[in-house]
Amino acid sequence: MAYLDRLAVWLGRIAAAGFFVIVAMMVFEVVARYGFNAPTYWAHEIAGVLAAIAFIFGGAYCMALDAHMRITSFIDARGPRLRRLSGYLSIAAGTVYLSGLAYAAWRMSEKSLFRTSMTGAWDPERSGSSWNSPSPSLIKFALFLGACLFLLVLLRRLVRTPDPGPDRD
Repeated sequence: MAYLDRLAVWLGRIAAAGFFVIVAMMVFEVVARYGFNAPTYWAHEIAGVLAAIAFIFGGAYCMALDAHMRITSFIDARGPRLRRLSGYLSIAAGTVYLSGLAYAAWRMSEKSLFRTSMTGAWDPERSGSSWNSPSPSLIKFALFLGACLFLLVLLRRLVRTPDPGPDRD
C-alpha cells in the first residue's frame, strides 16, 4: 500500500473514531440534561463537526481500501474489456466531480475561514449558536482537504495499474 493510501486509511480510521466520541458526548448530554437539568451548549455542535469530518474523509478511506460499493451485475457478465472501460469511465467521472468539489470547497473555505475583521484580527464564519464556534469554516476547509485527498487516491488508482477496475479473479 502506497503512502497516500496509508494516509487516507489512517485519517479515515481517526475520523471514524469520532463516532465513539459522539456517542460518549450524547450520553453525557442526556445525563446532564435530564439527570442534572444542566444541558451543554457545545455537544450537538461538536457532534455535527465530528460526523461531517468522518463522512468527508470516508470517501478517500473507502477508495484506498478498494471498498466502494459497486453494482457490477452488468459489467461482470460482459468480460474484462468492459470492466476495464468501466473502470476508466469511473475514474474520469470521479476526477471531474472531485475536481469541481475541491474547487468549490476551496472557494467556500477561502471566503469563510480566511477572513479578518477591520482591526486585522482573524474573523472566521461562525455557527451563530450559543457557543458560536468557527465550525462552519472548519468543515468547509475539511471538505476541501477531503476532496483533494480523495482525488489523489483516485488518480493514484489510475497510475497504479493498467486495469483500474476492482480486483476480481
